[in-house]
Amino acid sequence: MKEVLSVPGGRTIKIVKKYLIHAHPHPRSYKAAQYMTIRERGGIMDTLYSVQSELILRPLENNWEKEIKIFNEEIQKRLKSYIADRAADFGFGEKEEYKFYLLNIEKELKHKPRTDGPLQTHSYYTLGELTSGREIVLSESKLNK
Repeated sequence: MKEVLSVPGGRTIKIVKKYLIHAHPHPRSYKAAQYMTIRERGGIMDTLYSVQSELILRPLENNWEKEIKIFNEEIQKRLKSYIADRAADFGFGEKEEYKFYLLNIEKELKHKPRTDGPLQTHSYYTLGELTSGREIVLSESKLNK
C-alpha cells in the first residue's frame, strides 16, 4: 500500500474542498493509499485527506440516488450537492461510471508543499516527504532513484 496518492484537482478543486468528495472516471489505475491530496494549480498540496468511504456511481443516470441510501443523511446531502454542482460547472463527461471518494481532513499542510514541476497525472508521495516542511517535494518514484 502506498502512503499518499496525489491527484490533480483542476477545475473541481473548489467543490472537492466544499463537500470533501473527489470523483474520477472509473476505472483508473490508482494504487491503494492511506491518504490522498488534491493538487491545486502549480502542484500545491495544502490538505492531507483520509478516505472515509469509496463508491461507484453512474451520476448521469436517474437511479444513482437509490444507491446512496446506505449512507447517513449528511453524506447523502454532500453527495447530492457535489454531483449537482459538478454537473452544472465541470460536468461528468461521457464516461458512465465514476468512483467517488468521501474524504476526511487529516492534516492541513500549512507549508503548502508543491511538486517539483508540472504534473498532469496522479503521483505518490511518502507521508514524511509531504510533512517535512519543505516547499518543493519529490514523488516517491524520484526519492527511490
